[in-house]
Amino acid sequence: MDKEKKIFYILTLSIIIEICLVLVVLFISSNFLIYNDFSVLREINKSIFIGAKNFIYISFILEFILFISAITVVWIITRYKKIFFEKNSEDIAMTDSLTGLYNRRYFDSFYENIFDQASRYSTIFSLIMCDIDHFKKINDTYGHDKGDVVLKEVAKILKNNIRKSDIAARYGGEEFMIVLPQTELSNCLDVARKIKTLISKINIKDTGKITISMGVISYSKEFEDKAKDFLKKVDELLYDAKNRGRNRIISVDANNENIEVSENPWIDD
Repeated sequence: MDKEKKIFYILTLSIIIEICLVLVVLFISSNFLIYNDFSVLREINKSIFIGAKNFIYISFILEFILFISAITVVWIITRYKKIFFEKNSEDIAMTDSLTGLYNRRYFDSFYENIFDQASRYSTIFSLIMCDIDHFKKINDTYGHDKGDVVLKEVAKILKNNIRKSDIAARYGGEEFMIVLPQTELSNCLDVARKIKTLISKINIKDTGKITISMGVISYSKEFEDKAKDFLKKVDELLYDAKNRGRNRIISVDANNENIEVSENPWIDD
């Protein structure tokens, strides 16, 4: 369970308990009647007379409990609002407003951390860089509103077809990045092929077939302490996919040579 959900449930339960306590105090308090210097503790069919001093003491305790309960409820609600606001502000700061994916700022931070871990502890991760083919043409021909729809649909597929430990980010314009921690190249390619296939099935009126080009790479010792070079390499792979006709996936072989790894690619003229 997410930390935010736990906090929400705990605070909600606390509020319910406090409200119940307030109701109990109000119920007990409602059974007291004051007559000049004396008060009556009323219990269904009984009346017990007690002195004013005793009544004031009991009344003070009840009012004190009621006051503390009210203060606690207000504090809990205020605290939750603060946590919610901070979480919401954090989400806005690291999320792309159009697609709902992580933004470039968050990607840069995440990538820096995971690359540092890979260099230090020889762990592995994979990277997918993808670009929507002919996106400028879609914008120019059908308008930016239609282009926004395409971006949202592509983003939805990316988000729904990766693990919770993976991240998908809008890198810029129509470019996206997917980071897959603890993932070998072969498994990463499976993810890339699945995403590519699903995107080719997007059906948006007037835009025609939507396709993407992809560059895929996994971390290796060759790139140790060379985070910029690693990003540059995946960008080169994407550029190669574009040059070969788009709608395809380019990765590297055992000799670090570019290789076509798409399933049934076709040249998009």
